[in-house]
Parts: sequence; C-alpha cells; structure tokens
Amino acid sequence: MEQQEYRALFFDADDTIFDYQKGEHEAFRSTADAFGFGDRLDEAHELYRGHNSDVWSALEEGRITQDELKIERFRRMLHDLVADEDRAPAMSAFYIDRLAEQTHLLPGAEQLLRDAADRYLLVLVTNGLTTVQRRRFAAAPVTRHFRKILISEEVGTAKPDPAIFSEAFEDYGLVPREVLLIGDSSSSDMGAAHNAGMDFCWLNPAGGEAPDGYNPRYVISRLDEIRPILGLED
Repeated sequence: MEQQEYRALFFDADDTIFDYQKGEHEAFRSTADAFGFGDRLDEAHELYRGHNSDVWSALEEGRITQDELKIERFRRMLHDLVADEDRAPAMSAFYIDRLAEQTHLLPGAEQLLRDAADRYLLVLVTNGLTTVQRRRFAAAPVTRHFRKILISEEVGTAKPDPAIFSEAFEDYGLVPREVLLIGDSSSSDMGAAHNAGMDFCWLNPAGGEAPDGYNPRYVISRLDEIRPILGLED
C-alpha cells in the first residue's frame, strides 16, 4: 500500500497507548477487596466487565451520560451478586480513584511516541472519564509528547461523534485527510475515523473482523508494526 503523508496522528488512549486491561484488573481487585468481594473476585469482575461494556456502548449511542455510567455498571453488578445496590456510588468512587493510579503502557508505546513526536503533531483523544484520565496522564511521562489531549467528558461528546476532534482541527488548521487516527475500538475509534473522513489504523491484536461498511486503511496487531507505515523504521 502506498504510504500516505500525514501532518498529525490522533491516538486513542486505553488499549492503544495504555495497558488498560492490566490497570483495570488491578483497580477492580483493590475495589473488590475493600468492599468484601475478594472471595468472589472472578465472578464479580466478569459481571462488572459485561455491564461496563454495555454502558459504554450506551454512552457511544447517546443513551446514557458519563455520570450515570460511573455508577450504573456497579449497580448492575451488585444486583447480579444479590448485594446492596446502594453501595454502588461508594464502590464507583473508590474504583475510579484506584484506576486513576494505573499508568501501565503497552509494549513499544513510549518509544513510538517519542519518535513520532519528532515528525508529527500528536493528539490524544479518549472517551475516558476526566477524573481518571487527567490523573493518569499527569502521572505518565509519555503524555508530554502530545500537543493536545481531548477527553470526551470535557469536550461534551464522545467517539464515534467526529465533533470530538473539532478543537484539534481548528487549533492546528488540520483537515481530515492530513490525520491518521490510531485506536483499538472497532466501534468508537473506527466509527469516529469513518464519520470524520480520516484514515484509520486499527490496533487489532485479536485478529477480529471489521464491522460491515468499515474499511480501516491499516490493520496492525502490535504497536511497533505502525513504525514503517509512519516512516519511523529503526
């Protein structure tokens, strides 16, 4: 495939730059221990992850707010565990505090961003919660490579709504064809790139199939596979 010239790279955060799975597991384990579910960790975590996925999908579709999302995923989990649902707000707050402490990166992320920042304008775009992401980003030296950080809760809209990119387009005089979006989600990230008319690089370690009607320009299984695409060969 002919290499496309880009001015800017827009990166998703979780499961693209940050190892969200590792951080999420550690935060949830601490929460389960603190609220007396340590002996049911696997069961509780499986329930939580299912409900978390559902409420984030609802957010992307505009059916729930982020404030509602924070508590609803725990309320549903507690319901399934036949536990006191009134504990959901306290569990949510404790979990968010623990998650904000997690700054694990995916392999190759730090070197890739360091090298890419010498050649491209980098923007971080996330649907994550402000209370989590701002603390994580402040504690992670890797975020210094980004010229701008866009968080859906602050912007007022979430991927796949292309309006989340508007501030970066305006601030840096960018047009969609000059931008490559790199992300792992076949719904929020791939959808946002499609809706904005931008090229998309899909980080797809599981080897999944793109949804009907979507055609990512690049598909990679590891971050370092994007280096030749960006002209960053070692």
